[in-house]
Amino acid sequence: MNRFDRWVLKVKRRETPAARLAHDAYHRLLDLRLPETDNSRRVFRMAYVAHDILVDSREWAAGKLLYEPMLRGRAFTCGPGLRITALPYIRGHVRIRIGANCTFGLFSVSSGRFIDKPQLIFGDGCTVGTDVLFNVNKRIMIGNHVGISGRVTIQDSDGHPSDPERRMRGEQITEADIGPVTIGDYAWIGRDAQVLKGVTIGKGAVVAAGSIVATDVPDGALAMGCPARVVRR
Repeated sequence: MNRFDRWVLKVKRRETPAARLAHDAYHRLLDLRLPETDNSRRVFRMAYVAHDILVDSREWAAGKLLYEPMLRGRAFTCGPGLRITALPYIRGHVRIRIGANCTFGLFSVSSGRFIDKPQLIFGDGCTVGTDVLFNVNKRIMIGNHVGISGRVTIQDSDGHPSDPERRMRGEQITEADIGPVTIGDYAWIGRDAQVLKGVTIGKGAVVAAGSIVATDVPDGALAMGCPARVVRR
């Protein structure tokens, strides 16, 4: 141990008067607070409101003047009434169709090279939360007024063959390994859920948070668990 390391240890252990003094001064700074009066509370309340207005205005301006036109330019079709708070990250040649009056947070789209024209389709009135991932190799179709919570993953393939011998031979997936995903009107996908390939989620169905959906969910059903099972219709 060199001299510098020994000095650092002495400061951390407060073994010298200077180290104890610095430690006490640091904790006094942590305990420091501005005097609170009715006037100061009023001033800082106004400052808080001004901060909210600034943040909301900046978000609205970026969405309307930059993010929305960029997404419209990237999408194959896009209906009116689009509301977007962050620019989605879209990679690949996927064709995106967006219905009317959709609201999007930050989401990502990744499309493979196995199908010429993979499609991601949103119906009217859809809401997509933050950190949502769509992995599209053929087609993901989302109906009208569907709600997708944050950190949801929806994919129409596994990204590799499920047969271990094919993987060992270094084979890529084929169209037979891809299963399009369909989500019916008014369905709701809870936070952190995963929807796997070939799944159809019925009209008005609910997928509970954290569920892994590997099989179809009937209309109006509540599915939850890993793997997700229907617990109520």
